[in-house]
Amino acid sequence: MRIYSAVVVTLILCVGTFARPAFRGPLPDEQQAIIRYLAEHHSELKRQVKLTPKGYSATTTSKNSEIVQKLLTHFDYMEKRLDSGAMVRRWDPAFEEMVEYYDQLETTVEKLENGIKVTVKGKTPEAVKVAQNHAKIVSGFVSEGQTAVSRKHPKAVE
Repeated sequence: MRIYSAVVVTLILCVGTFARPAFRGPLPDEQQAIIRYLAEHHSELKRQVKLTPKGYSATTTSKNSEIVQKLLTHFDYMEKRLDSGAMVRRWDPAFEEMVEYYDQLETTVEKLENGIKVTVKGKTPEAVKVAQNHAKIVSGFVSEGQTAVSRKHPKAVE
């Protein structure tokens, strides 16, 4: 009986290890490289944001197909990371807040031939503020590149 129990416990621990999200800890090197690339090529991105009473709609595009591919890859990764409950930019107050309110946000994504259109709606007034703050921060990444990526950003809700 003890051997059987030990085997069951070992299997549970092994399955638990494999079932853990792959999104814990720091960003993988590949994602860090994509962020650097997008920041270096920020002038080749075009971003249009419309703030709405419930959140925002943002379209980010580029004429450069390599940039578009990296943008889509990065967005997919970040969406999965946030869906898993993992932190993003733990050192940045606005992103810490984004993770805190993530379950109060409804996101619709439309992949375009030359980029991506993202619509985010907050389910509460606070979540709307967080969503709009995030839209403004990402717009700063596009307009300023690495300068904005390296900066801490204030929370929307205090």
